[in-house]
Amino acid sequence: MPPRYIQSLPESARVIGDANDDEIQIIDKREAPKIRAKTGVLLEDKLHIFVRDALRYPSGEVGTAMRIIGCTMHDGPSGVVALCSRDGNIFLRETFRHATRRWELETPRGQRETGMSASDAALKEISEELGFKVRNMEQIGEVSGDTAILASTLPVFWADLEPGPPRDHPEDKEAFGRIVEVFPPELRTRISRCEIRDGYTLAALTLAQVAGKFRIPD
Repeated sequence: MPPRYIQSLPESARVIGDANDDEIQIIDKREAPKIRAKTGVLLEDKLHIFVRDALRYPSGEVGTAMRIIGCTMHDGPSGVVALCSRDGNIFLRETFRHATRRWELETPRGQRETGMSASDAALKEISEELGFKVRNMEQIGEVSGDTAILASTLPVFWADLEPGPPRDHPEDKEAFGRIVEVFPPELRTRISRCEIRDGYTLAALTLAQVAGKFRIPD
């Protein structure tokens, strides 16, 4: 029998699984007296729900593991990724990330607000982080940032930008540096030097190449 807190989670996060089918099954903690750690929703803020589940593994062993679930996943994806191009070049943004404590060169991405479509959320992130107008945009895939702990799967968009200067307007709780226009031949060098190492950005670049949007020269 699943634990009661499961019903409060977004639908996609309620999948119980079946250890008999070689899946990791969420169980009620009372089924495994050896589990002493607190389970259920541990913390919830405006962006994330932090959950620790009691689990049964295909081996029959039991234990616990954490999940991080986006708060807006009740009506869609928790966030979006947008890779932006103009005249064959890619536009990225220097962003100082608290988690890594360093500057990262990234494509626009961010949270999708409840009730907002994924495409509108992508346009919002492009406007805030780059400040360019978008000529047209299409979804080219999706990415799960860390399947070991993050429950979120984010749609990835390709955006063709209009000409004109940037008029970005970052949120107050973000730290941005330069907008960087990257020529395709530069990408291989920047990636090999770990100047571009954000997983969402690397995934978006891969998806864009698979979709035939551009090519990193050999």
